[in-house]
This record gives sequence, C-alpha cells and structure tokens, in this order.
Amino acid sequence: METGGHILTDYNTALKSFKNKTVNIGCLAQQNLERSLQGLFERNPDLCNNVIAEDEDVDQLEIEIDEDGMMLMSKYRPFASDLRIVVASMKITNNIERISDHAVSIAKRSRKLIRNSELSEVGLIEPLFLQSNKMLTDALASYADGNGELAMSVIQADASVNTLHKKATKQLTKCLEGETGKHKDYLHLVFISRWLERVGDLSVNIAEDVIFMTTATDIRHGGELPEEITANN
Repeated sequence: METGGHILTDYNTALKSFKNKTVNIGCLAQQNLERSLQGLFERNPDLCNNVIAEDEDVDQLEIEIDEDGMMLMSKYRPFASDLRIVVASMKITNNIERISDHAVSIAKRSRKLIRNSELSEVGLIEPLFLQSNKMLTDALASYADGNGELAMSVIQADASVNTLHKKATKQLTKCLEGETGKHKDYLHLVFISRWLERVGDLSVNIAEDVIFMTTATDIRHGGELPEEITANN
C-alpha cells in the first residue's frame, strides 16, 4: 500500500521497516500454527517442540514493533493514513502474538496426543485447521497489500469456521460421553478445536483493523462498512 512521500527520507525508511516487521511476525506466527498441526497429523514431536521453542522469537518481535510504533508516533508525529498504519499495525501485532500463543498450546496438546495410539477423530480437526489457516493467510495478505476487500472476505469466512468448530465439538463430546479409556485424548482434541476457532476470531480482528487502516472506518461492534467495500460485496 502506498503511503505517500515524506520530506524526511528516514521517516519513510522507518515506516517501511515497521510494516515489514509486522508482516514478518505474521509469517512466524503462521509457521508456528502450521507446524503445531503438522506435528499432530504426522505424529512428529520434533515439530511440536520447535513451535514451543520458537514462540520466544514472536514475543521479542512484538516488543520491537511496539517500541518502533511508539518511536514513529513520538518522533515523526504522522497523521492521517500514516497514523492509521502505525496504530492498526500495533493492534494487529497483538492479535498475531495471541495466535502464536494458541499455536504453542496446540503443540503441547499435540505432543501429548501422539504419545498414545492414533485416534481417527483427529480427522475432525483438519478441515477446521485448513479453514482457519486460510483466514489467517488472507488476513495477513490483506494487511501487506492494503486490500480492504480481501479483509472483508476474511470476516465473511468466520461463519464457516464456527460451523466446523461446532461440528467437531459435537462429535468429540459424544466420544467423551461414551465408555472409553481415551477421555484425556478426546479432551485434548476439544481444546485444539477451540483454539483453531479462536485463530479464526483473531484473523477477523486483523481484518477489521485492515479495513480501518485502509478506509478510516471502524466496523467493530456492528459498525457500517465503507461504501467502497460494500459496492463490491
């Protein structure tokens, strides 16, 4: 997304670096999410361990982005679209860090699951993961490209994640109610399903901030969509 020229070259450089860091933290968090599920599906504890170990990189980058954002606002005092980029990016970074935290939680549960015999019900998790991960991919792309329409598609996709989550939870609850010695394993899957649903919610949060960043419209809590987006949806 073009931010316009600035009389201070170092400001433009700092703003570009700030946006690049936000994109990078998104890539790291998504990598952690994908590896946490890959560890479950492939029964690979090393992938789960890598997710847990690499979460610290996400935490450190979040701190750097917050510090850079405060520096940009205090030193250069950006206004209009540039200020929205800074504010939205800091909020988006917080949501991304929470996604990485969920990936760590999934990795820990996955690591416990794969110590035991394989469960066919793990298959309930895959479509939920694919949909929530696609929402995250599109949310991050909408930020990188400043694409409000793509951000809107993320918000619209949230209903499908909710449906998949309810379906998985319903079937896993039936398993928990039955006579089986695998109650802990089924409970692990219930938590994983919930965290993937939360990834979808956090992707929606990112998309809402992208719409604010690109259109100066706050659509949270039932706010109206800007005309340039509603005209194409």
